[in-house]
Amino acid sequence: MLTVFAQALVPVILLAGLGFVLAKKTDYLSPPQLGQLVSNVGVPALLLNSVLKMEMEASGMLLLIGATVAILASVAIIAGVGLKLAGLPLRFYLPPLVNPNTGNLGIPMAFALFGQEGLAVAVVVSSVVQISHFTLGVGFMSGSYHPKQLLKNGPVIALILGALLLITNITLPAPIMGTLSMLSNITLPIMLMLLGRSLADLTFENRGMLKRAGLLALSRPALGGIVASTLVLFLPLSPVEAATIVMLHTMPVAVISYMLATRYEGPKDEIALMILLSLPVSLIAAGSVWWLAQV
Repeated sequence: MLTVFAQALVPVILLAGLGFVLAKKTDYLSPPQLGQLVSNVGVPALLLNSVLKMEMEASGMLLLIGATVAILASVAIIAGVGLKLAGLPLRFYLPPLVNPNTGNLGIPMAFALFGQEGLAVAVVVSSVVQISHFTLGVGFMSGSYHPKQLLKNGPVIALILGALLLITNITLPAPIMGTLSMLSNITLPIMLMLLGRSLADLTFENRGMLKRAGLLALSRPALGGIVASTLVLFLPLSPVEAATIVMLHTMPVAVISYMLATRYEGPKDEIALMILLSLPVSLIAAGSVWWLAQV
């Protein structure tokens, strides 16, 4: 069983490591257009392809969306209370604790551990988390929020289109599905290499914040995993769907939280530390979820 887990996880680590090395030694991953290509073309294609291939009704997808919203809302309430008691500002610390890295780490992990069914769940969950980034994340860190931003979000548009196609029972032509499949196949490895590049770009200087960053980093996967494990017990989900949802909510602090903190002059160095420290915890948690799902 451990061998199977290692076989699934090692490619994820190697691709992220390759991205880290390439970012340090070359400029292959430096053009900002590459990240935009993945966000605006690759991820929407991956989402639409996975949604159309998954064996579930539109009601099943709505259940996944509802479950994700409920988990994020519950984590936000608990984390908000905890931050208030700790005397930390919600503006910059709440979004990193609520929004996991379900994108360039969660999606490949779900596919590696749970196959095509896990991938389908992951892209739906990741789309909801992306909406949370553009609402909760941007709203809190910037101090303002504009709903029009969601209308420009490719994964959100792909999610809506996929739902409409499922509801109307419309099947796309085989050449279109083949194109979506090819785009999906190249998106996952690029996402992991871009994750490695993001980690290579992180910097921090104040060593005194290590303890606080460590506690917050541990809180992200622990809180997400506990809340998700509790809520899925009350939902009519398949074992793979439930395990994938729990695994996704144990993912580390999202790199986009660091980007938003940098943009809005928040504690970016501390959030960088939170990303690095929460990563190994999340990998252990993901392995535990996968192991329990096999028992």
